[in-house]
Amino acid sequence: MSDQTNKTQAMPDGQKKRRGVGFWVLWGGVGAVALLAASGGAGWIFLNKIDLGGFVARRATAALGRTVQVGSLHVTPGRWLKVDMTKVRLANIPGGTGPDMVRVGHLAAEVNVSSLLHGPMLVRHVAISDVYVMVERTPEHLPNWRFGKQADTGAKVEPHPAATGLDDRSHYPTALDVTVQNGEVIYRTAHGSEFRTTLKTVSLQTDGADKPVHLAVDGAYNDTPVTMSATLQPFSVLRQTNTPYGIDMEAKSGDLTITFKGTATDPINADGIKGAVTANSPTSHPMMQIAGLPAQQDIAMQMSGQFEHDGNVWSVTQGKGMVKDNPMTITLMRLVEGGRGEPDHVTADIAFSKLNLNEFLRGQKTSASSDTDIPLTVDRAPDPLVDAKLSVKQLSYNALTFSNVALAVSVTPGAVAVEMLGLDYMGATLKASGKIEAADKGAAHVGAAVNVSGVDIEKLRRALGFGPIPLRGRIDMQMRADATQKTLNAAVRSADVAAAVSMTGGSLEKKVIGLASADLAMLFNKPTGLTPVSCLLGVVSSRGGVGQALPLRIRTGSGTVAANARFDLNRKWFDLTFGTQASTTGRFALDIPVRVSGSFSSPKVRPASWSADGRAMMAQTERLNTLPAAVKQFAQKNACYQVIGK
Repeated sequence: MSDQTNKTQAMPDGQKKRRGVGFWVLWGGVGAVALLAASGGAGWIFLNKIDLGGFVARRATAALGRTVQVGSLHVTPGRWLKVDMTKVRLANIPGGTGPDMVRVGHLAAEVNVSSLLHGPMLVRHVAISDVYVMVERTPEHLPNWRFGKQADTGAKVEPHPAATGLDDRSHYPTALDVTVQNGEVIYRTAHGSEFRTTLKTVSLQTDGADKPVHLAVDGAYNDTPVTMSATLQPFSVLRQTNTPYGIDMEAKSGDLTITFKGTATDPINADGIKGAVTANSPTSHPMMQIAGLPAQQDIAMQMSGQFEHDGNVWSVTQGKGMVKDNPMTITLMRLVEGGRGEPDHVTADIAFSKLNLNEFLRGQKTSASSDTDIPLTVDRAPDPLVDAKLSVKQLSYNALTFSNVALAVSVTPGAVAVEMLGLDYMGATLKASGKIEAADKGAAHVGAAVNVSGVDIEKLRRALGFGPIPLRGRIDMQMRADATQKTLNAAVRSADVAAAVSMTGGSLEKKVIGLASADLAMLFNKPTGLTPVSCLLGVVSSRGGVGQALPLRIRTGSGTVAANARFDLNRKWFDLTFGTQASTTGRFALDIPVRVSGSFSSPKVRPASWSADGRAMMAQTERLNTLPAAVKQFAQKNACYQVIGK
């Protein structure tokens, strides 16, 4: 017995547990027939006259626990034993998509007879044609690539082979040259998704067991043409069970090029893979076609990182790249295949130095209009589930540019939860959280709590198209917004909003106090300059961009101003009435209210009549009691909260 055979005998049962489909199809029948031929004695010279298909089919059926059929099998004796098989079929498991897992129209190979005695087996001139392989999980999550006793536990979540013993590779044969013509390999998930690989030609060649192996594939994936070339470590390394097997591969499809250089601890089952991966596509069209997604525009993409496939876990870490001139860093992208009846789970942590959403959502580089929109699509039974973190130093959306954007979002059945959204805009900081939930007729309900701090009034009025206003400083705001719509822009336009606006510093032009109080002293000495604002508080409510600010208070050293306002952001129109509280102004003040109304950019100013009802409306305190809890708590911290209603 050879050293390799001794290793096999000494290896624990846990390390002999798995065999790939390729092993059973390519080598199982060849090995059985070759051993039979070697032990044929006097019948050796007549072996090529005998059809051994039935015998091998019975032996393979017993070994695999699955029905195997062989149309015909003939062996021609010689130093190189010639084997010829036709119409080979391996049955699928009960509940599988079709009756067969594997079909092979024709298989021919030559086996070195002396290698049968001394091992490992040496084969050459392997030719296979008309191959069909269906690799799938049933709806019960049972895999069809486990045989015998392994099939009984196949529905369980499979640990990485390292945890249960690696597949014993010590007996694997050396194939000097292999060609495959006209093949199809289908992987079908438990949820019914199919990934189809078509093989026009596959060739494998090596000069010996200790020489590198060269693999070339010409085919298609999901009907998208793909070619692949790879240099693999020698078969002598493959047979070293505890040694990771080296792979250097390049795949191309159109303008898409993917490279991988690394190792696999379980290469036969394509598991335990670890190494460097790169992807480059000037248009991303091939990638979209492979993924089954529409490609409506050219999106140049470059990416590199560390790829791992470990049992049910697929991941990319330490990634860097560029997506349509938007540099990105991938801290983590991970897919965990779901267990029986469970969805997959995706985790992502990606950072961009800049990201222009207009380029992706509109397909053109412009930010002059507001036609970019995001659909609010919520799946009631999503697969996969998602937990994602995204950070962007500079984000463009329509005509707006945000900085220091941070987003944490999760996708669960029937809901998309925004656990945290933070960004800076015009010197202000926004922090928000909320949830998007599935609603009727393809719409979604959006509920959000928003806190805005440090809004510069001068910058805000310019952004809204207001004319000059007499108030200076920064304001803070706490807001609750709700809407049920199909897109983000529609939700923003139609949202029901309840908010409190606060200022604890800043200044107001003195002439406003004089104008609002109708102070007769202004006839002799018109006030100039600014007076400090000790507090400002306003309660704002709106629906669809139309609403009111009521009550509104501004307390200064020169007097307290009470106001109410109506506004229409769609028409850029407002109507503001304000006046002073008599107890806070001078003895010459008449406290006659003033009305300012019209367009944001060119309002009209005139005296206003202030009825008893109007004063009562100005003093409404019940509006504070109906605010959402977080908004009310925010308002209560403002000193002006105590004077509303007095």
